[in-house]
Amino acid sequence: MRFKTVCTGCSLLCDDIIVDLEGEKIVSTFNLCGHGEEKFLRARGTERLLKPFVRSRDSVREVSISEAIEKAAEILLNAERPVLWGWGSSSVEAQIAGIELAREIGGVIDSTGSICHGITWLAASESGLYTATLGEVMSRADVVVYWGSDPGHSHPRHLSRYSVLSRGIYTQSGYEQRRVYVFDIRRTRVGKIANVLIEVEPNKDYELITAMRLILRGKKLQFDSVAGVPIKTIEKVIQEWKERDFGVVFYGMGLLASRGKYRNLEALLKLVWEMNEYTSFVALPMAGHFNTIGFNHTATWVTGHPSGIDFSRGAPYANPGETTFVEMLQRGEVDAALIIGSNPMSSFPTELARKLSQIPLIVVDCFRTLTVKHATVAIPTAITGIEAGGIAYRMDSVPIILREFLSPPESILSDADIIRSIIEKVKRKN
Repeated sequence: MRFKTVCTGCSLLCDDIIVDLEGEKIVSTFNLCGHGEEKFLRARGTERLLKPFVRSRDSVREVSISEAIEKAAEILLNAERPVLWGWGSSSVEAQIAGIELAREIGGVIDSTGSICHGITWLAASESGLYTATLGEVMSRADVVVYWGSDPGHSHPRHLSRYSVLSRGIYTQSGYEQRRVYVFDIRRTRVGKIANVLIEVEPNKDYELITAMRLILRGKKLQFDSVAGVPIKTIEKVIQEWKERDFGVVFYGMGLLASRGKYRNLEALLKLVWEMNEYTSFVALPMAGHFNTIGFNHTATWVTGHPSGIDFSRGAPYANPGETTFVEMLQRGEVDAALIIGSNPMSSFPTELARKLSQIPLIVVDCFRTLTVKHATVAIPTAITGIEAGGIAYRMDSVPIILREFLSPPESILSDADIIRSIIEKVKRKN
């Protein structure tokens, strides 16, 4: 049997994927990149988490789903400062349920986006945001800029499907019609096909963007170079951008993790804003997990805040650095955590991972990750987009419907159903 489906390997959410099935087995796929192929094949792999378990001291005991959910509710209710973290690989339905759960227990809900692309909302609140859909970029963009991102590694189909190599209504010649600019600290994979590769000194993005804004305003700089880039090169780039019809900047973690953090992005968004006095220019995040952007939209819609939302006061309150998970964990405030669709034990610094391992952990995941190995309660879940449906937001903030084409393993629920079940238990115990 053949299905057309959406790939949840990254936030591109490619919707042209073809899967051939024999019963419950995937026999072949078409149009998947390496990221997507790995995720689809892992659906029936040996690393799946299939049985819920509860850890007590040094022993691990397999339990039923209902018992695991009961224990999870008990841990959250007994905690003074519980945090619900992750959500980048969960459906919008699960995210809405997660916000309701945080409200019920008076806890904090935060997403992986608070340490990556979620800070787009923080920067945009200061500078505004010019954006577009990927379809519009494909059809109109004759200037494509990658700043601190390398889609060759992070989003393998980005170049061919939506940007440099794609052909649209007004870009019938594809690559030949576009100018590609790459700003990075080294020569990356995408840098090899760039028309202009600009190597920026590490942690000097803010200085370079500020210089570009000054040159755009017609100011003369009293320097030979900024951030290792000659002034003449900057002037040439700005002039070329002004003469083009439509430009897009795809920004990644190379910009957001550089010194300055969200202020770098704020400056870049202001540059994009000012470019619109001369031509059309937009900016889009190169978000990683398939629904990182979705959480920010969902949380803003429901609570008015994009991430790090604290319900301990009764009403939603958010203050980056105060109510965000990483900073709370650093200060030793968190006494219980529910981790869903994320693996912080493998990505956090050693000190934070150690602190995380010392508190009760509820982990909701599809696979046996390092975080699952440290869980007090582990609850397996169906894979969203493969075994469970839902809604996710693409990197350009377009909502995409996900549909299941495989049945989940026996007794395993979707992430949304698991969170709803925990809410029911919490309400009964309250």
